[in-house]
Parts: sequence; structure tokens; C-alpha cells
Amino acid sequence: MSHRLVFPKAAPPAACVIAGLLSAGHAGAQAPVPDGAIQLPIPRGALMDPDANAMDAGAPAATDPDAVVFNPALAAIGRANVASGAHLRARAPIPVDIIRKGFAARESMALPRQDRSVGFRLGKDVFSLSTSLTTPAQQGASRDARLDWRWAQPASAGPGLIWGVSTGGTGAVGGNPEQTGDAMIGYRQELLPHLMLTTQLGMAGNYVFAAGDGFHSALTPEVKLSVDLARMADLPWQASFDLALARKLPLVASDYETRGTALLSLKYKWQ
Repeated sequence: MSHRLVFPKAAPPAACVIAGLLSAGHAGAQAPVPDGAIQLPIPRGALMDPDANAMDAGAPAATDPDAVVFNPALAAIGRANVASGAHLRARAPIPVDIIRKGFAARESMALPRQDRSVGFRLGKDVFSLSTSLTTPAQQGASRDARLDWRWAQPASAGPGLIWGVSTGGTGAVGGNPEQTGDAMIGYRQELLPHLMLTTQLGMAGNYVFAAGDGFHSALTPEVKLSVDLARMADLPWQASFDLALARKLPLVASDYETRGTALLSLKYKWQ
């Protein structure tokens, strides 16, 4: 007589996984969840009541992160933030300026022909990128598309030591690309309550990628007086008068140049 041992066949791995999940879910439904067990971060209260009042959703304590995740009114808080537009105000808008140069209000035969440019510029203070279409003033010259970029660290407006640095570049379809760089250091002091004196030294250079051209650079000392007319006369708008005198001293492949400017600025803002 022979004896034969029969062993049951092994269950497939998928069946074992499904059986384990079903048993775990049944056990969880029968027994309460013990303390310290891992829970899924699903705000079930907010899902069951999508029309929950956002005003009744109190802010949870900052010392309890679980209260933030499992807050029943979490969805209502999110809807209130979206409706308020706070997410839009957090992103600063990018300024856009229209480029329109060389177009006089009235055409006159006495006025010389000027280069005309149309386009737009993105950004202003720190970084700007502009593109334009230029029509030269010379007879028979064709139009050219340009792309300019500039990065700058603006100088402060208060008294004391001031400095600034900037770099940029220009590219044209029918011309030669150019790279520029500027640096400035100076000192601004208040002579009178409404009179500001600024002395500064600037260095500028540019490189033109063309045969026979190359690198140009110059130093420019400048003195400027600024009068705040609005503070002096107690005006309801911004008003200032600036006088400046500068002398350009060439270093490499540049020309001497003396520059004097006078600027009266008036600005009023409607409330």
C-alpha cells in the first residue's frame, strides 16, 4: 500500500493582494482606528458639504499641522481665497510700453528726416526686452527688425553713496550685433532742505561685432543740481527742476563730448 501526500496549490499573487486589502478594509470597518495610525489627508467634511460657509471656517492653530490638513472647511477656505483674487495680486504685473519714435505731430519741410521705430518693450527697471521695426531716414535704405535687452541695478534715490551697473545688447537682422555695459558711482548730498547736489563718475563701453569697428569706451564725470519744487511750494503734485553738466573723456575709439541739460518735470496723479 502506498501513501500519497497532496498539498494545496499556491494562490496567485494577485489574489493574495486583493484578499489582504478586503480583509484589511473589513477589519477597519469593524474596529476603530488606533491612536497614531496613518490617515489619508482628505478633507471629507468639505467634500460632503461643498457649499460650506467660508466665514465659519476658522483658521487652525499653527502649532498643529494635522489640523490644517484635516480641517473640514479646507475647500471653503480655498474657494474664498480664489474669489478674493489674492493669488493674482501676489504676482506683480509686467509693464508693457509701446515704442513709437520719429513720428512728429505735424510734418514740416524744415524738420530733418528721422529714423522711425515702432514696437513694444517688456519690463522697465531691472530687466527689459524690446523689439521694434526701424525705418532709416536715409533715402533708399530698407527697414530693419531689432531686438534689444537690458539688465540694470538702479541707483538709489536717497542721499549718500550711489552706484549702478547695467549691461545690454542689440541685435538686428540687417545690421551688426552690439554689446554694451555701463557702471556708475557717485555721492548725493542735500545742500538745502529742497536742493540736492549729485556728483558721479560713469564709465560706459560697447563692442560692435563688425570688421573695422570693435571696442569703444569713455569716462564721464557729471554734476547735477535738483530742486524739489513741490516740497518748496507745497504743491499737490510732483514737480522738480534738474540742471546737469557732463564731460565725456574717451578711453578707446571715442570722441570728446560736453553735455548740458535742463529738465522741468511735472507729474499729477488723479485720485
